[in-house]
Amino acid sequence: MKTKNLINLAKVSALSLGLFFTSCSNESIEDLPEETGGEQEQLVDKYFKGDLIQVEDIGNNTFKFGDVLFDSAQLSDEIVAYDANPEPGAGLSSDPKLGLAGGVRKWPNNTIIYVLDNSLSSNQRQVTFDAMDEWKNKTNIRFKERTNESFYVTIRNSGAQCNCASASLGVQGTRGTINMGVRTGFGVMTHEIGHTLGYLHEQNRSDRDQFVRIFPENIQDGAISQFRVDNNSVNPGRFDVESIMIYSSFTFSKNGQPVMLELDGSRIPFRSRLSAGDIAGTNQLYPGGDGGDGGGDTDTCEGVDEWVRGRQYTVGDRVTYRGSLYERDFSRWNRIKECDATTPQDICEGVAAYNRGTRYRAGDRVTFQGFLYELQSNGRWSNLGQCAN
Repeated sequence: MKTKNLINLAKVSALSLGLFFTSCSNESIEDLPEETGGEQEQLVDKYFKGDLIQVEDIGNNTFKFGDVLFDSAQLSDEIVAYDANPEPGAGLSSDPKLGLAGGVRKWPNNTIIYVLDNSLSSNQRQVTFDAMDEWKNKTNIRFKERTNESFYVTIRNSGAQCNCASASLGVQGTRGTINMGVRTGFGVMTHEIGHTLGYLHEQNRSDRDQFVRIFPENIQDGAISQFRVDNNSVNPGRFDVESIMIYSSFTFSKNGQPVMLELDGSRIPFRSRLSAGDIAGTNQLYPGGDGGDGGGDTDTCEGVDEWVRGRQYTVGDRVTYRGSLYERDFSRWNRIKECDATTPQDICEGVAAYNRGTRYRAGDRVTFQGFLYELQSNGRWSNLGQCAN
């Protein structure tokens, strides 16, 4: 790739949160996650949240970015204006297929719906359940094996003989995937669940240069954009060098030298458990936590402030707007209910799921990834709110 593009890639970035693995003092090199080099991959330029990144086209409308899997609707071939502080109720896409350029979606009701593929070994299943327990026991996140839900993530065996994995970023309908290597360990799987929740890597945070130093000369060819800075980050709190979502000092190293160190020169080890920052950050972005379904009795407008133009909001924040309760998602506001309603109604009842092959007209309504949409006369889909189930 041209030098100019490489410099630009070093400046741009993906979204992230404060999450990554706690270290073991006696860890060996065998414990570390195995990364594959980008120099053998056929990389293409795409834009995510208006920033240029290099991704691998792996087919089925899916693009691989390190260990992150993007849906084609999350990327664009051209720069698309990204509004980091949208107005509640505003349409976010002109794509008639409901695509959200740069969009990342939370899981409704704090619950990841999953399917365990038959390809998984007994060990992979146990690792998966252990990683789920790490999130479930320490945060508001819950897990539910799919029954008839229309959106879910499929966990499958990639067949790769490594302690490695990749995962979809946020909710991606029925195409959501976590691909596990044959030797994927607990720490790596815990990290991949973080991606499924909508988080990228901690080293992409806009404030990272205040805490770590990046060494581009030691980074594998094609992997420089894994260390880009995201100026539209939604990370709560301070940079967390102990986060489950941060790379170790040697991830994507091409020469055995560190690619990232703390400012005092300390190495960043591979981590395997949620940090205190991970827990607090997740509970802020996925509020609730009644110990049951993760939602609690929180669907009320009482005491919730009205939305204010120009104010910066964080994922998980709630506001009232034109008589309705909204909650901030990664890329938009989701309508929860009307403020004068005592309980949320299932606005999606009787509405068919979106079908890519169907021609829709203005006024048509569909459900998509747990939300109700209506097609407007200008060809834009408007989000009418979150389904109750």
